[in-house]
Amino acid sequence: MIESLSILLPTYNCDCRCLVEELHKQCSSIDSLDFEIVVADDGSSDKSFIEKNQVITKFPEVRYLLREKNSGRAAIRNFLTREALKKWILFIDGDLSLDNPDYIRKYIESNGDVVVGGITIAGYHPDNLRWRYEKECEEAHSLKNRREKKLELHTNFLVRRKHLFDHPFDERFRKYGYEDVLLGKQLVEAGLSVHHIDNPVVFDKYESNEHYLHKCEEALQTLWKFRSELKGYSRILVLIEKFKKIHILVALHLVYQLIHTLLISRIISNKPSIYAFNIYKMLYFAHLAYQNEHS
Repeated sequence: MIESLSILLPTYNCDCRCLVEELHKQCSSIDSLDFEIVVADDGSSDKSFIEKNQVITKFPEVRYLLREKNSGRAAIRNFLTREALKKWILFIDGDLSLDNPDYIRKYIESNGDVVVGGITIAGYHPDNLRWRYEKECEEAHSLKNRREKKLELHTNFLVRRKHLFDHPFDERFRKYGYEDVLLGKQLVEAGLSVHHIDNPVVFDKYESNEHYLHKCEEALQTLWKFRSELKGYSRILVLIEKFKKIHILVALHLVYQLIHTLLISRIISNKPSIYAFNIYKMLYFAHLAYQNEHS
């Protein structure tokens, strides 16, 4: 049973008060647990969230650290790892929620070098692109599928602190996406055991359709930039290699130029099409590949 735990929450423009309060309540109910909760704001542009979150400092086991400038998703997690004082680290993004009163207990009673709890999608928002996409992928994130894939760390995993010092997040990953995939790859290649359990956090806050589309474009740009490191860990990379071999990359680039505006209108409408979204992502990535190879 784990007796020493640092819970690390990176935040950016989000209200983490309810999450921190619930985590503190659960940890405090376990007499044998030596814990801390460390929240790091990564240079939020909306300072009202910083003001709201100040209330979490009422708990003596909570530290709230403010960064003046946004350092990126990988760097803020490495910063939190360096700040952590306990033997085990639990990473949770600050904009998530909990609906399981035994969430912490399930983690500290688990086994493995790395333990992954998963994620569940809450609410009913059929007009929201993010919600529709996450619901479409929900089965892929099930416990059965996670155990088969091994690498899906997402934003809810437990790991020994020393392992993150040996294998930190790659700080070249500044934009959205894939920093957790590369970390998972590195941990598995280092021979660490990855154990998946049914202990999800709740995803229940959904950005606008336009904002989520922009984030997905950022993720695809990240994937292209780090395609060598992520080879074999992304289905779209496999597809692009096939397209290159049969010499249709230029055709897909031209198709993107012809219909991307039409696809975007379908994607960001009040009835977002996941089919159009998946087609757009494939064409956008082919467009990126073509542009970079002919620049």
